[in-house]
Amino acid sequence: MSDSAENLEEQVEELKQRVTEIENRLDGTEQPTAGANLREFVEENDPSSHTERSLYIAYYLETQRGIDEFTVGDIEDAYRECRVQPAGNMSDVLGRMEDRDWVLRAGTDGRAQLWKLTATALKTVEEGSNNGSE
Repeated sequence: MSDSAENLEEQVEELKQRVTEIENRLDGTEQPTAGANLREFVEENDPSSHTERSLYIAYYLETQRGIDEFTVGDIEDAYRECRVQPAGNMSDVLGRMEDRDWVLRAGTDGRAQLWKLTATALKTVEEGSNNGSE
């Protein structure tokens, strides 16, 4: 087999894999890769704002770490884990998430406000849409 035919076969196989991944994302069967760490997951989704980045972080915390109620401090810690500087006022970021129906208030943990992702947020991440930027 010639080099060009082999190259073409490799390209076809790569395209088949990509189509399968896209189909899995569209039908909701693909979840974050079990081996993917938080930083990789956030980078894969390429957020364009602190609001979007915080959404992906909260989603990861819930689906991969079993943390379904979180505080501003939890999100800030996750930013550091991602090696990204947090927003100057993370409470404002969570307020914007609340305005988009991505989070709701879930009581308090002592002095800290607890937040929980909404069904809208889960659907947004699973469908790969961002509902606009910050």
